[in-house]
Amino acid sequence: MSELGNELKQARVDKQLSLEDLQRTTKIQKRYLVAIEEGRFDSLPGMFYARAFVKTYAEAVGLDSTELLETHKNELPKPSKSEESIPSRSERRKTVAEAPVKKSRAVSFIPLISIIVFLIVVVAVIFLVQSNLSGNNDPVEPDNNPIDAEYGDPVESEDEAESEDAPDEEQAEDENQGSGEATEEEEPEESVSELTLDESSGNTSFFTLEADAMNVRIEFEGDSYADIKDSNGEFLVASSLFKDGDDITEDYSEEESILINLGASQNATVFINDEEVDLPLDMVHQKLEISYQP
Repeated sequence: MSELGNELKQARVDKQLSLEDLQRTTKIQKRYLVAIEEGRFDSLPGMFYARAFVKTYAEAVGLDSTELLETHKNELPKPSKSEESIPSRSERRKTVAEAPVKKSRAVSFIPLISIIVFLIVVVAVIFLVQSNLSGNNDPVEPDNNPIDAEYGDPVESEDEAESEDAPDEEQAEDENQGSGEATEEEEPEESVSELTLDESSGNTSFFTLEADAMNVRIEFEGDSYADIKDSNGEFLVASSLFKDGDDITEDYSEEESILINLGASQNATVFINDEEVDLPLDMVHQKLEISYQP
């Protein structure tokens, strides 16, 4: 058993914590906790996780992780070249900043709005043309009314007068219906999604999301430990080790809040409603608590 493992185990025992208690607190599997205490770092899923797991273990039992890692740095395996070659989050942000800027969603709606306006104008013009044609092409009915011998004026019955007024009333109703149809179509409203960082405390950052929905996507570019919980602490995504190319895509619009836990945050990119979240902390293990306000 290594000195580092002995010191960690003694701190755990002093706090009267079992391995099961520590597993629930750190989300590190019990077999990995035992391997750390026995100094079997080659049993961890990767050399990178040796330092990350030791740091998380130390913080859970109240030890200074920075001082502990510096004191026992010779006991810990050095990262492999492939892990050293992983670009830092600041370098990946610079690459993203240099990439061509995507067009905003508002621009994508301009062609659709133009098409809708054009269709409304076309329908209105066709209606007006048809109305004029129908008014000019009314059939001329022969005048069969009797002639008043004394005054020479035709005598119209009440039924005939009402029948002549009927087409004008029907045409007025058609015009009212047509104008109603032309004004029923409205321009679609663009959805709003605003994510605000409220504060950061320890390894947790607190956000507020004001949006019509809360769609979460996490893309992994290397080995990373992650899970997601709801406001009651229940797992929405169970604790798992994700590999390069894995992703989590879920709709949490029905939740009041969620807690995203990232074990190797430099290997994970978080998107909320298709917008990348800029992780505010430069830490390997960090959490994002997002309160949702529809």
